[in-house]
Amino acid sequence: MANLKDIAARANVSVATVSKVLNGLGGSSPETTELILSIAKELNYRPNLIARNLKKQKSKSIGIITEDITVFNTPPIVDGIGAYCDEKGYHYFQENLRLNRLGIDPILDKDEYEKKVNEAVDFMMSMQVNGLIYIGSHSHKVLSIPATKDTHFVCAYCSSSDSSVISVLYDDKKAGYDVAKYLIDAGHRSIGVITGPAGSIHTVNRLAGFQEALYDAGIPYNPRLTVQGDWQRDSGYVLTEQLLKHDITAIVSQNDLMAIGIIDYCNKNNIVIGRDLALIGFDNREVSTVCRPTLTTVALPLYEIGQTAAEILINKIEGKHVDQSGDILLNCTIIERESTMKL
Repeated sequence: MANLKDIAARANVSVATVSKVLNGLGGSSPETTELILSIAKELNYRPNLIARNLKKQKSKSIGIITEDITVFNTPPIVDGIGAYCDEKGYHYFQENLRLNRLGIDPILDKDEYEKKVNEAVDFMMSMQVNGLIYIGSHSHKVLSIPATKDTHFVCAYCSSSDSSVISVLYDDKKAGYDVAKYLIDAGHRSIGVITGPAGSIHTVNRLAGFQEALYDAGIPYNPRLTVQGDWQRDSGYVLTEQLLKHDITAIVSQNDLMAIGIIDYCNKNNIVIGRDLALIGFDNREVSTVCRPTLTTVALPLYEIGQTAAEILINKIEGKHVDQSGDILLNCTIIERESTMKL
């Protein structure tokens, strides 16, 4: 690949003169300028934008730190970040902590977790990025960038322990409310729920929204119709039998994998979902479109979380006023398919 020295040698001028011409700084005669541009085109010269910007201490690049790129939520968020960066002419670097693969829990393995985060931050700072986006593998409080790190910082799909850091998430509680209201509006009054683990913030917020919708509709909440799962398909299968001992017409599964377990149980026991029982899941995973019946579910705004986080970060980098603070909650969308019906 041609460089400035190659062009300077062909034009019989200094490298400094070539640099000034290619950067539009003037100082050369029209003839010299035309000659340099002609040679650059002939040699198919392409400037190293990253190197150029690093010299100016203005890299127009951001760093993305992911807790685990293999978790379903992360790739669409990264895609949203990348799309916004492309639109604004920014490059991005990515560092994957692989927490799930390595079995590192941010709370139980706090020291090891903080060590990995700090190593990732140091790497990104060595790349001269202008700011960082930290993507959680689930919604939780994360280690904030230490005060010694002079950079802009935004969280995505998680929130920072530092309230001054902007965090972009989706509104789990409102999603839980909307799911219950959707079923209530369809005529359902006796609705079972399979939650995630008790310690999950998703479990807590989705159930709180569900209960609030029942209250607003004047429907008493029956705790016997709520059972605790573990996000896995088998727990959906096992717990369905327990719920069907009650006179329910619908089940809310707090994720799609448990909903597939519910479908397995119903198909085996000749219960027709979408006719005998309504079912709605969460996450809009790929499996929700290929199971039979197809699954009504809640789509998370993952791509939009990435776009919003990138927009906020780049606005901060460019010195634009950002009036948001704390958590920014985006709305989810109910995707209606074959597994629900009106009474």
